[in-house]
Amino acid sequence: MYEVAERITVGAVFSGGKMRPAWFAWRGRKYRVEEITYTWESREGMTTVRHFSVISGANVYNLAYYPPDSNWEIKGVEQDWRG
Repeated sequence: MYEVAERITVGAVFSGGKMRPAWFAWRGRKYRVEEITYTWESREGMTTVRHFSVISGANVYNLAYYPPDSNWEIKGVEQDWRG
């Protein structure tokens, strides 16, 4: 996996008190989230960051949501994880 730290635009779905990313736009391209494989939270100072490991195509992307300002970042990409 290579690390990234870039802001992205995310379309999220809110249902049953939960949030999940449905798509994201990064570097001029839109990616559909096919599957969420893992979620977790971390702390950055006083902020609780929500992380989503998602599959789009042959890649796994690590997306992070920062609630105080409603910003999203892409944190990492694992290319061609299937093979």
